This record gives sequence, C-alpha cells and structure tokens, in this order.
Amino acid sequence: MKILCVEYNESGDSTIVPVGDDVLLRNNNDFYIPEFTKNISCIPQFVVKLNKLGKCVGSRFADRYYNEFAVGVRFYADDLVDELLEKNLPPVAGYSFDGANALSVLRDFRQDAEFTFYVNDVVEYSMSMPLNIDEIVSFASEYHTIKIGDFLFCGGRFRKKKLKRGDSIKVQVDNEILLDFKIM
Repeated sequence: MKILCVEYNESGDSTIVPVGDDVLLRNNNDFYIPEFTKNISCIPQFVVKLNKLGKCVGSRFADRYYNEFAVGVRFYADDLVDELLEKNLPPVAGYSFDGANALSVLRDFRQDAEFTFYVNDVVEYSMSMPLNIDEIVSFASEYHTIKIGDFLFCGGRFRKKKLKRGDSIKVQVDNEILLDFKIM
C-alpha cells in the first residue's frame, strides 16, 4: 500500500508526494504533537482508496480506479518544514512523520459529498468534493503505478495553523461525523 498526497503551492500548482504507511492515524486516535516541533498546522482532505492497478490512466477512465472515499487530516510540523527549506533540503520530513495523516473509515464514493472541518466545534472550512478526482488520479498515475489498496489524499490549499494541545478536530461529511479526535 502507498499513500500518495497532493501538495499545492499558493498559486495552485500541484505535485504528488508519496509517504510511508506509518503516517496513517486511524480509528479516531488522538494526534500527539511530536517532540521535534512546536508549530503544527493541518489541511483537511478528501481521500480516495484506489482499487485497481494502473499506470498513465487517462482521466476519462480514472473513475474505474476507485469506488470508496474517506476524509483525512494531514498534519505539518511547520517549523521543521521551514528549517529544512532554509537548508535547501526537501521538507518531506515535516509532513511524513508517524501519525501525520488522520484517516476516517471508508464510504462508497459520491461526487456530491459535502465536507465540513471543525476545530474546537467551530467551522473552519467547508466545501464540496474538491477539484476533479478523475484528473487527480490520472495525474498521480503519470508518476506512480497505482495499486489496489493505495490511498490518494486530495487536499486543497486551506491550512489551519497554530494548532495546540487540547484542540478538538472533527470532519463531517453531510450529516455524519467521520473524524473526531484531540490533539495531545
């Protein structure tokens, strides 16, 4: 299993970053801020689970490569990312550490899913299904062979900064809370 994550810059350009499966935080387990950082941010995510082997999948065929989705939250150690960038080093260690990607249970895929992200029971972000999932799957498959069981984290540019211990994170799809955990 691979975890493929879409990363965006401020102008909307994107790339695909593979991370190890140790990043997954499941079962609404609490997120523990690692000792190596004091500045944590996060990005809420739609996640699709890939169910077919493919390479260079055309976007018109991409919907055959997934049928389930989840929601997720990707955590970033912002101070570590900044430090690595200052040293002209890849910043991947700042977002690929153990437990950096919270993942909900899977649901049957729906293009019309409504997504709401809460911090301490306050709505921070709300949206419909982001971008075009078919285009994202096609884009990812240009660089990586997608396999059965891979997860594709399809986030956006919204980022909640300066999270702290005791904060509560919830992600709701339509009327169902799929993620509900604390930052410790």
